[in-house]
Amino acid sequence: MASIMAATTALHKSCPHVLHSTAGCIFRSYFRSVSTPTRGVDPYSKQVIPVAEQLTSSSSLSPLSIKCGCFEGDFIQVPNCRSWLRMILCDYDSAFRWIAELCVSELAANAIAHTRSSWIGGVVWLRVEFYPSMVRVVVRDNGSEQTPTVRDVGADAVGGRGLSLVQSMASGFGHQGNYLGREVWFDLEGTPET
Repeated sequence: MASIMAATTALHKSCPHVLHSTAGCIFRSYFRSVSTPTRGVDPYSKQVIPVAEQLTSSSSLSPLSIKCGCFEGDFIQVPNCRSWLRMILCDYDSAFRWIAELCVSELAANAIAHTRSSWIGGVVWLRVEFYPSMVRVVVRDNGSEQTPTVRDVGADAVGGRGLSLVQSMASGFGHQGNYLGREVWFDLEGTPET
């Protein structure tokens, strides 16, 4: 618990516009415009780095806004990740939210199952980046020696379909990082309902 609080304290210090959530599972979340650059602390390296370098984006556009949440690295938190994302995407239609919830469930469960996020004090961070015609959802974990790999599994396999599912449902998918921490993201094209 101490390392969770240390990580969220680092997040709080890196973003002056921090809001406390009423949900007990979310330690800190924030909403800010990326047009106001700040400097932050990477919870993995403890080095001060510009926010622009912290954000992962294959798009040359800057996000219009960003929302983040931090969850304990426990499978019991996966439904809380879904609920949090559902709340964040409340302006989007139900089909969009359903796909986003399905994909974030797979990525959060993978982060817990295959990385150090499941260790004592481990966490899973969620970041939602809003662009003019798409949303990027990023799941960041505590790292692993394993690299996320889309596998072709047989019909009788019990697991191993998560990344294939995300890849087939999302308009974009990718990952970056190493044993210290990894981000896996998916993109969904869509705009809020008017």
